[in-house]
Amino acid sequence: MWKVTDEDFKTIENWGLEKDPFKAISNFSERKVELRWLNPEHREHYVKYIYDRFGYIGNKNFDEYYKTAQKPIDQKRWEYLMKRKAWYIMPLGWNTIAENGGNVLDYGCGDGDTVQRLVDYVNKYWIEKNIQDKKIHIVGLDLNNSRIENAEKYVKSNNPNITFEFHQDDISEGGLKYDDNYFSFGIITGVIEILEDSVLNYFLDEVCRTISRGMYIEDLFEKFPGGIPRDNIDVLLSKRNFIMQKRHVILSEPFDVDKLQDPMKLWPIMLDQNIWAEKQ
Repeated sequence: MWKVTDEDFKTIENWGLEKDPFKAISNFSERKVELRWLNPEHREHYVKYIYDRFGYIGNKNFDEYYKTAQKPIDQKRWEYLMKRKAWYIMPLGWNTIAENGGNVLDYGCGDGDTVQRLVDYVNKYWIEKNIQDKKIHIVGLDLNNSRIENAEKYVKSNNPNITFEFHQDDISEGGLKYDDNYFSFGIITGVIEILEDSVLNYFLDEVCRTISRGMYIEDLFEKFPGGIPRDNIDVLLSKRNFIMQKRHVILSEPFDVDKLQDPMKLWPIMLDQNIWAEKQ
């Protein structure tokens, strides 16, 4: 079990996301995509990661695993992951959510760290813009009840106009239990990349059916074992009346040619995509 120290948090803070939450965009270049392979620590970690992934997915029934795996997490690791993932899960389009309010769906909410970041983002935005007449209610859904328990334990809101709830849910068992356009906005992180095409189409049908205005998507942008990158997500969304307004391809951590920047070395340097799409 990996442990987090105060120094590890300081390293993440030095990435500068508090001042510029979109730092990953300016940090990215096509040249860095190639140069990452000159980083010996990245190469070593990448080989180990891929080898471990092949072993990990080899004999697993993933449908059952995602539902039943026990994933308890202590608060310090939960907070570290929230701050760490902020590099590649950026608040793209979240200003639109804050300005309009309404119901928000987070499908595949995991431990609720993205919900917490949305809560904090909206609260800060409202204070800065002196917005007092909006309300947001976030519904976090996930296959795994253990992770729902983590979210219920750790996610907090100090603003009575920003509320949330969490539920275990399997979209394959009869679809989403919500009416058309029930949600104004949606957040989908790390979900599309693990779905086979046949499941993905049904998933997008249901998600797009229940969302009326806009959607933020974070997803893998290169192949790895157990992950399917979709560079055609704009086409898939347009078939469901969502038009991609912005897309940024980024690296999963700040680039350094000499060493990995994440002190926990949770992942090698992967390509990722952030998307904001709006319904037409």
